[in-house]
Amino acid sequence: MNHSRTLLIRWLIVCLIPLATLLLFALFPPHDDPTQYLINGIILACEATFLSKFVLFEVIKHHLRGEPELKKQTSLLFAPLLLLIVYLFHYFGAF
Repeated sequence: MNHSRTLLIRWLIVCLIPLATLLLFALFPPHDDPTQYLINGIILACEATFLSKFVLFEVIKHHLRGEPELKKQTSLLFAPLLLLIVYLFHYFGAF
């Protein structure tokens, strides 16, 4: 499998999983249920953690293999994760 295809698959994984979850939460909002509101936030936090570890392991793999260009391209996957983390702060009312 070529590198551009695997990078595209990683981009889709990192972007579409949180978008699908947010869409699901938008379609079925927690109507005045603080417990469900908290559970939804925990689900988003777990997704952010899992996806961050996924990207970090890929970056480390490229570093150990001596592939600086792929390491740089894979590091860009942290950008959508940063947006998800900022949204989490907003979700829990930090700003």
